[in-house]
Amino acid sequence: MLRKTSVGMLFSLLVLSWTGISSGQQVQTLTAEGVGVVIGGDRAIARDNALNDALRKAVEQAVGTMVSSETMVQNFQTLNDRIYTQTQGYIQNYKILSENPGPNLYQVTVQATVAMGDLQKDLQALGILLSQVGKPRMMILIAEQNIGRQHYQYWWGSPRVEQADLTITENAVMDYFREKGFDFVDHAAIAKNIKVAPAFQVADLNNSAAVSLANQADAEVVIVGKALAKLAGSVAGTSMKSAQANISLRAIQTDNGQIISSGAAHGAAVHIDDVTAGAEALKKASAKISEKMMDDIIKNFRKRVGATTLVQLTVNGLSGYEDLGKFKSMLQGQVRGVERIHDRSFTGNSARMDVDMKGSAQSLAEEISRKSFKEFAVRINSVSWNVIDLTVTPR
Repeated sequence: MLRKTSVGMLFSLLVLSWTGISSGQQVQTLTAEGVGVVIGGDRAIARDNALNDALRKAVEQAVGTMVSSETMVQNFQTLNDRIYTQTQGYIQNYKILSENPGPNLYQVTVQATVAMGDLQKDLQALGILLSQVGKPRMMILIAEQNIGRQHYQYWWGSPRVEQADLTITENAVMDYFREKGFDFVDHAAIAKNIKVAPAFQVADLNNSAAVSLANQADAEVVIVGKALAKLAGSVAGTSMKSAQANISLRAIQTDNGQIISSGAAHGAAVHIDDVTAGAEALKKASAKISEKMMDDIIKNFRKRVGATTLVQLTVNGLSGYEDLGKFKSMLQGQVRGVERIHDRSFTGNSARMDVDMKGSAQSLAEEISRKSFKEFAVRINSVSWNVIDLTVTPR
C-alpha cells in the first residue's frame, strides 16, 4: 500500500500515447508530478512519498479518461479505497524524469505506463463504468443446437411453450455479464408478453427483428446470434467423445440499431457422454466470446462518457423552415453541453438532426426540460439511450 503524504498535491498531466505490449494489454503513458513533505530532514522518505504520489496521480488521470469528473467526485471514497491505494498494481513501468529536493518539499516528475485493461476491469467490477451510462438493460436472443438435437432451440420460436428454457449458451453468456454488474431482462417473465410476428419465429434473426423484440422488453442492448455443437468423433483408444462448438454473436444498441460488438468463437471439449461434451464445448466458446464482447461494449460505454456523444433528435411542431433555424440557434446557444448540430431531414412539421453532446441523451433532455425558452415551449415526448423525441410550440 502506498504511503500517503500530509499536504495537498500538485500535478500536471500530459497524455503522450496509446500503445500495446506483447500480452495485448492496452496501456497509456502519462507524465505526472508528485510531492512529498520533508520531515525531520529525512529526504529519503520524502522522495519515496513523492514518487508514490506521482504514480498515484498517473493512475487518477488514467481513471479520468474512463469516467467523468462528477463520477470521480461521487465515488471518491470507493476509488480511494479500492483503486488509488493499489496504484502499484496498475503501473507497468515508470521512469523518473526529474527530481527537485527542496528544504521542505521533495518533488518528483515521472513518466508512467498504466495498464488500462486491468484498471478498466476493476472499475467495471466496482460498477462505476456501468453507473455512468444508466446501467443499461440487456436481452439475449441466442438460438442453439447441441448434440442430439435435430433443430435449433430458441424461446421466441413456435411453439414457444416447449422452448421456454434458456439454452446453455444463453445461460453462460448471461452469467458472465451478470458477474460484471449487467442487468438482464427476465426471459421467463416477459416471454408471454412479447408479440412475436411469424417472420420473427426463426433461428436466424436479422437486426431489425432482434431490435423489435428487445424494444418490447425495454432493453437497451440485445445480444443476438447462433450457437452450434457437433460431435467430432471418439478419442482414439478410449470411449471418450470429442465435441466442437461454434458461436457467432452481435450486440445491438436498440434505440438506433448500431452494432456495438460482433464476433465468433470456437470451443472444444471431451467427455464420455457426447451431449455433455457438446455442452462443455458450448460453455467454453461462450466464455471466449463473452470476454471479447464485454471489452467492446465497455469501450463503447467509455466513449459515451468520456467523449462527445451523438444524440439523435426529432423535433415536432415546427411551423416552417424558419422555425427550424430558430430552434437550432436556441439549442446551441442556450443548452449546456451542445457542441454541434447536423441536419438530417426536414419534412412537414418535423425535423431530424444529430447533436454532438458532452453528456448523454438523458442529460440533454433534462437540460432542455429545465429551461424556459423565449422562442418555444418544449415538451419531451420520449427519451431512450441515444434518441430524443420532442415537440415545440412557438410562443
